[in-house]
Amino acid sequence: MHLEQLIEQNYHKLNESDLYIWNHIRTHPDECRDISIDALSEACCVSHTTILRFAKKLGLSGFSELKVILKWQKGPKRAFRQDELARTMQDYQQTMEYLCTIDLSDLFTLIQQAGHIYIYGSGSVQQRAARDLKEKFFHSRKLMHIVEGPTEMQKLAGRLLENDLMIFISLSGNNHFVNQIAEQLHKNGRTIVSICRIQSNRLIHLSDINIPFFTHALEIERAIPIWPTNMLFQINDFLLLRYLEFLDKQGQL
Repeated sequence: MHLEQLIEQNYHKLNESDLYIWNHIRTHPDECRDISIDALSEACCVSHTTILRFAKKLGLSGFSELKVILKWQKGPKRAFRQDELARTMQDYQQTMEYLCTIDLSDLFTLIQQAGHIYIYGSGSVQQRAARDLKEKFFHSRKLMHIVEGPTEMQKLAGRLLENDLMIFISLSGNNHFVNQIAEQLHKNGRTIVSICRIQSNRLIHLSDINIPFFTHALEIERAIPIWPTNMLFQINDFLLLRYLEFLDKQGQL
């Protein structure tokens, strides 16, 4: 398990201090492989307890296990695959072709009829994509509300009305917090739309409508996986265009 994956899965647990620790580790990987808890504490201007809590929020036993993961990730450098650009272009092409051909009328009918529409992103990029989706649909006179953080999401989950619509944006569809909330909403009969990577995951099964996208991990430089995320913003563009097309056919533009 890479540290980046643990951050993604447990992002909802992290506070500002945790994210500062993570940013220091991410930007100083070689230094942090052999760093002591005292040195990391001083570098991040936080206490030992804060660092231990950060490790435990990631599901680790403590600082020692965190160091083990950092050292394990070092490994040999991987060469850049010569077909990487072609593979990435194929991901984008397959996603765009899917969005152009699939029938989205059920989704757009839900958007039209929803009392309130809420969007929650499982990580920082996903939250930016959520804000981008809100801005784009605002131009079509459709208001969407961004759920800011896990605390607000937990409070909202019990207050969602029957005609409200909940949109989750996730990379893997396996974010524990998102799926926990989705389970609650599904049990209460609330409507869920998800945008996540095409693969078998719990979020897809809990969703009334799923918008999947194709992507893959690029692993170079200490085998740290890189996931192309601009796909999320292109999906927003296409969803808006398809929605405007839907309104035009109904004579509502």
